[in-house]
Amino acid sequence: MRHPVFAMLGRNAGKIMVVALLALPGLISVYDAVTKPADPNPNRKQLPPRPASIAELLDTPPLLEAWINDHFGYRLPLLQYNNRLRFKLFREFPTVQMAAGRHGRYFLSAHNTSMRPYQALTTICSRARADDANVAHLNRLFRAFRGAGLDPKLLVVPSAPQVYPEDVPRFLERECASAVNPIDAMLASGRLERTAAAAIFYPLSEMREIKKSALLFPKTWFHWTGDGLDQVARLSLTHFWQRPLDQAPALAQNKRIQRADVSHLFDGVLLESETIEPDLDKSGVKGCWGGACYPEIADITEILGDVSRFDNPRAPRRRLLIISDSFGSKVSAWYARYYARVEQFATNEVGRLTPAQLAAFKAYLYRERADTDILFLYHDGGALNNVLRFGTEPLLPAPLPQA
Repeated sequence: MRHPVFAMLGRNAGKIMVVALLALPGLISVYDAVTKPADPNPNRKQLPPRPASIAELLDTPPLLEAWINDHFGYRLPLLQYNNRLRFKLFREFPTVQMAAGRHGRYFLSAHNTSMRPYQALTTICSRARADDANVAHLNRLFRAFRGAGLDPKLLVVPSAPQVYPEDVPRFLERECASAVNPIDAMLASGRLERTAAAAIFYPLSEMREIKKSALLFPKTWFHWTGDGLDQVARLSLTHFWQRPLDQAPALAQNKRIQRADVSHLFDGVLLESETIEPDLDKSGVKGCWGGACYPEIADITEILGDVSRFDNPRAPRRRLLIISDSFGSKVSAWYARYYARVEQFATNEVGRLTPAQLAAFKAYLYRERADTDILFLYHDGGALNNVLRFGTEPLLPAPLPQA
């Protein structure tokens, strides 16, 4: 006859196993908390100290719950598995910032986690309006540069939902395919001064045509990259400066599979695409990305971070200055076919520069004026949501001295 304790264990073996499996991560997290140093990750909640009063004791449960949520044993593998499972079964992401479209394309659907679903698509497709502060800044920007004897141009890059409306979720296709959009509406509104409007180019219809034969946006990327960027570069040069385009040979190209640039938004889901970039070595172009590219202003470019520089001895002897958002460094190398020197600076971190650094930065940017073309380059979302305004306001040049 079996011992009753063993009989009970046998009857409940399944339940005991489930409880043990659920308890194991919790036991591991407690063991780690006791035996390992404090977690250095500032984004994760720390274990609350032992309460020293009744008030602190009453405050402890939510603090302890937050710590458990962030330090539960096997937390990261479990999150990755959950994300992978949801994606495989339902094409769902664990963040409101990403959305699955059609035909294998994925979209950045919100610029941060506090925004509504599909905000990044609906804003640029139809529902945004360039506010008065942004329009006033564009007028002021072009006036300031003209007053300094400079003649910059602004290329506003249509982003993926506008270029590929047939790939957005079906309920948004009509909205994103519409001929009416916020950037063209701003250009046609009359709120921009005539000289400012004439210096802005939004090549939406042109890029919808280019996509038929060349890559502009990989299907898993937010940023643009591909051989179609060379065609956009050519378009901008003929539109703005009527520049001859065949004085230097075409750049060699390099195809490779790359992980999506939005992968940091979700753990456990692998998204990859084929990308096409210039092969600078084969093309005889010296290229550089990052703060070390500019030893002349190293303290500044280390703060900016997103900068690039290209030297092409076979191109016409002229300099192109690109002041941009994060879309700039993806296209800057393609412009190296047409300029002996291309210098690109993203403005996302300009607000961190000291007044002295700003003065030195502007002196460096606006040197060699007679031999320099200036191109502002921001994607449509950045032009509408103050990225352009806040990034370029500190960089307005001083007016020329009066004779």
